[in-house]
Amino acid sequence: MKDGIDQLQADVVVAGSGIGGLTTARTALERGASVLVIEKAPEVGGSAALSGGSAWTAANVDAWLSVQPGGNPAMGQALVANYLDGVNWFAELGLQVEERPDPTPYKFARYVHDFLPDARTFMNDLARSVESAGGTILTNTGLRSIRLGMDGSVCGIEARGRGRTVEIGARAAVLATGGFQASPDLRARYFGRWAHHVIVRGNAYSTGDGFLAALEAGAGTAGPFGRFYGHMIPAPPAKTGVHNFASIKPDFSPYSVFVNLHGQRFDDEFLGDEVTVHAVVHQPEALCFIIFDERVRKLRATGMGEGPGAVDRRMENIRNAGGEILEAPDLESLAAEMARRWGVTPGPLMATLNEHNAAAADDDLTMLSVPRSGGLQPLDSPPFRAIRCLPGATFTYGGAHTNERAQVLDLAGEPIQGLFAAGADVGGLYTRGYTGGLGVGVAYGRIAGREAAALAAA
Repeated sequence: MKDGIDQLQADVVVAGSGIGGLTTARTALERGASVLVIEKAPEVGGSAALSGGSAWTAANVDAWLSVQPGGNPAMGQALVANYLDGVNWFAELGLQVEERPDPTPYKFARYVHDFLPDARTFMNDLARSVESAGGTILTNTGLRSIRLGMDGSVCGIEARGRGRTVEIGARAAVLATGGFQASPDLRARYFGRWAHHVIVRGNAYSTGDGFLAALEAGAGTAGPFGRFYGHMIPAPPAKTGVHNFASIKPDFSPYSVFVNLHGQRFDDEFLGDEVTVHAVVHQPEALCFIIFDERVRKLRATGMGEGPGAVDRRMENIRNAGGEILEAPDLESLAAEMARRWGVTPGPLMATLNEHNAAAADDDLTMLSVPRSGGLQPLDSPPFRAIRCLPGATFTYGGAHTNERAQVLDLAGEPIQGLFAAGADVGGLYTRGYTGGLGVGVAYGRIAGREAAALAAA
């Protein structure tokens, strides 16, 4: 021990104790490696412990590629295969995992599993499994940098915790810090001028520590950096947080019309708000106004497996959170009220809504100046409603360039010996759509754990 510096040693050091980090750690332990996990937060679990506890991914690589245009098939295949391996392995460890069919038909075939009895308990049980297998977990300890040897390979990390510097010697380091969505600086760098309006709907400790340390160690990057997994969130005065994020997102939005402050459409609503949220962050003040009519309220279920009455429940949840929902007997009155209350330009707004209704009357998507891929139906059933929303980000898509073996690559595309990534720190996996968040931690945690342990053993 140096003055003010704790010196520790392990075969594998893992930064982050979310689903990716703990899966990595437990996998490496069963392969014979000694493992030390550092966690910036006071408790383990990461975003996984804050989630609804459902893990899922596409059922095959073709389904995955259907929403990841230009995606790397090898990385997609690794995701699907290792996800299934991971959930079966959890059960072998004695953790509670239950497969379930999709409650409603989804956009593509997928596997869905529930972590039981709830996400927090499951993550605590996984952490105990790590410790019972001989691993060590240090909370309140955040990654500062990656140490490289003279040959450019990993020889350890530097961390900071409890007022002390911690130096951990290791043959392999795994980055599983959960992305950079909670960093105002990195959001501003990659999301643009309105990034300060983004609502963080994931782990508040995921501030890009793994990404920044990888860059300092010479890693390349892989995007898209302007995209992230998230949803529309009712704007203030709504009070939102982990307790209600899932229940207030407007899952019926693919059948609505989105406009910005100028009253103009800006993206294809039918892609789902987990995709259109990427465009919202670049709109004036990062605001989106969701407009829908009584037809949507009566007929549309949500993407959460809810049937009749689902939209009513969503609207009630939004109102209970303090969100504003405007209502009017006709579109002209709604436009006037949106102008008065929210500053939406009424003339362009009415032109947008008239264009939409004309295209719906002719059942002709080509009449729309901003393309739409489906879900076209007229706004003609009063009352008409509008919800004012901001983008909410759960985890980011861009990160350190990573391959299907979870190896972090340098600027030349070659592996940095001994450096791996799991979960949201994996850059280059998702390109546009969303195919599960916890599933990435499960799959790439399994890969990173095996690879890191093998390297340490060699």
